[in-house]
Amino acid sequence: MTPVTAASAPPTGAAERSEAVTAALGTVLDPELDRPITELGFVRSVSVDGGRVAARLRLPTYFCAPNFAWLMVEGARRALAGLSWATEVTVVLEDHFSSDEINHGVACGQEFAEAFPLLSDPDRLEELRRTFLRKGLLAVQERLGRRLTDHGWTTGQMAEARLGDLPGRLTVTLVRRRKALGLPAADGDPVFTDERGRAVLPAGMEAHLLRCRTTAVGIAANTEICEGLLVTRYGPDPKGGIA
Repeated sequence: MTPVTAASAPPTGAAERSEAVTAALGTVLDPELDRPITELGFVRSVSVDGGRVAARLRLPTYFCAPNFAWLMVEGARRALAGLSWATEVTVVLEDHFSSDEINHGVACGQEFAEAFPLLSDPDRLEELRRTFLRKGLLAVQERLGRRLTDHGWTTGQMAEARLGDLPGRLTVTLVRRRKALGLPAADGDPVFTDERGRAVLPAGMEAHLLRCRTTAVGIAANTEICEGLLVTRYGPDPKGGIA
């Protein structure tokens, strides 16, 4: 029998479990803004009572698109259900015109198309999620490209670079985005690729970085608007109830 070590044992204290809940929610992204819901202030509160875990989410406006809201609520529920010690998980979206439908549908394990038959077909939501993941992939490459440029890298060097050539701290988010899209993410794979995982050639690197920059600017602008709306709606409490 393999002994249970301190590193592998599940957290037992309330503070440790609350931290684990927050970390799990930190893996859930706003699909359009490509940032964790914890950073955006979309997690209003979390509570832990033994193995029972509950999270309450909020969004910048009452009319945020229900498909985006669904993805975040569903993602939060999956993330918390993945905690080995969680025996009961509750995720509630507050103050949204479709809160009842979303909360009930996610809790019952429905698909979005079942809860909102007039708004979606079965495959559309997944494709929407992947579309925004691809945009996020480009935005991550923009940040990495800017950092490498600041350190004197040329576009030719970037085109030749492999993931294993860079420290893991620089590529961790890029690798995570690729894995979410099912794209190659081994040490020998190129750092810069298009949304389908195809390597960017040296001749096309400058145009690729420009496209990445345009995508990143659009995401940043939307993020600023949403953060402003959230503060207007709920006040200057960016961390919500998870501090």
